[in-house]
Amino acid sequence: MYYISARMPKGINTVGSQLKLNELKIAYTGALILDDKKIIRESHITSDISSGIIKEVTDANIEYVGLYSYDSWYVNSDNYWTQREILGTKVEPDRMDIKGFTPGNIHKIMLRDTPEKISVIDKKLRAHGEVNVFKTRDTTLEIFDTSCSKAVSVKFMSEHFNIPLESMMAIGDSEGDKEMIRTVGYGIAMGNAEESIKEIAFDVTASNDEDGVAKALKKYFP
Repeated sequence: MYYISARMPKGINTVGSQLKLNELKIAYTGALILDDKKIIRESHITSDISSGIIKEVTDANIEYVGLYSYDSWYVNSDNYWTQREILGTKVEPDRMDIKGFTPGNIHKIMLRDTPEKISVIDKKLRAHGEVNVFKTRDTTLEIFDTSCSKAVSVKFMSEHFNIPLESMMAIGDSEGDKEMIRTVGYGIAMGNAEESIKEIAFDVTASNDEDGVAKALKKYFP
């Protein structure tokens, strides 16, 4: 069992250590894949594109801007969204004025704000076509290099472990999981997923509040 996540490696460890997952860590939706501590796949948002996005989102006064690189996490302020991320990941960020930040190897940019402001910036960023943009909630955008997606990650795992895609199972609930669910033979949508994800899934399990992952695994691996 492997955990493909948009989180940083430290954030994956919060869950992975409890579940005793294998050493392969697929972080940042596949932008960083680690076998133990060895990097076996990596891609970044280029510095020029990162700088352009940072300018655009700061001009739009987006409340939460998070920049992620390896196990480093930089935020524009200590606000409600920052505290939510700390609570979820158990990782502390570096707080800084990102306007003057010179981006290097950025694996992910996260934006959080009201649904109205997120919707506007979402359309602007998608129009550029320079990055992969996933609206994981109506208040949240996650931005990656165009070579990154969870579908790309499962294809990588299929080749790495010589497992046919049609024999693989993937479980997810957000826009970032949609292509992954469509790519494998057994794509399972969580009960709390959007209808568009449930429609393309092989099966639908219970919600994340109802132990949906455990129920799916017990159903197919009794």
